[in-house]
Amino acid sequence: MSENLDYWHRQSTKKLFNEVDLLPPEQRRFAGKLLIIGGNRGLFFAVANALETAKRFGAGEVRALMPDALKNQVPSTPELYFAEAEASGAFGRMALQEMLRQAEWADAVLLIGDSGKNAETTLVFAEFMEKCQKPVFVTRDAVEAVTPSAADWAMREYETGVLLTMPQLQKLLRTMYYPKVITLSMPTNQLVETLHKFTLSYPVSVATYHNDLLIVAQNGEVVTQTIAETNWTPISLWGGALYTQAIVARLWNSEKDFYKVLASVL
Repeated sequence: MSENLDYWHRQSTKKLFNEVDLLPPEQRRFAGKLLIIGGNRGLFFAVANALETAKRFGAGEVRALMPDALKNQVPSTPELYFAEAEASGAFGRMALQEMLRQAEWADAVLLIGDSGKNAETTLVFAEFMEKCQKPVFVTRDAVEAVTPSAADWAMREYETGVLLTMPQLQKLLRTMYYPKVITLSMPTNQLVETLHKFTLSYPVSVATYHNDLLIVAQNGEVVTQTIAETNWTPISLWGGALYTQAIVARLWNSEKDFYKVLASVL
């Protein structure tokens, strides 16, 4: 396969998309509202880090929604909200209405993870993805919680994005019975072609890491960049800060394709 493909954009330290504005508006009311959902009994650091990252990067307003099993484990601040937990301390079925209510307030939602491997939580997230009428972005172990319902939410009317590892991507496409098999050793050009075709079929932005490359795809367009040319490492990539920054920047670049915004914060 020729590597001179018009849908494959190779980014270096020189950014490809100068039209993306990485500076927040001077007035916070134009900088957007982000809702972060995640956490589980004893697990809230990903939520806390995403909350601080979003505020630092320039989001106009940020809220975090966690299971109420964490109420006595986190400091009381105006940005923190709670929804009903089930017995193990993860989001329970009764949390769905609060999740949807908070999503109505937001311009975008980030499912940051640390939600636990719980069947009830998985069902809640599946219904949330179906009913939420806002852009939703998913990363870390929240990807595993929404994977069983991927065939449904991958065609949702509202913007959807995932930042996921190669094993998570492999499982996601397998769950959806996608005809191309993802392997952990596949050449970069084959993965690029697969993501090109997948994102033409499904209105989802996909970001992953493979062969020392950060790879972002949406609407059939694919951007790759060597991780050594970014401010990120293979470890820091999965902490949540990169995706949080991209989603915050998307709040005031809402007319831009998300893959361009994410590539611009690499």
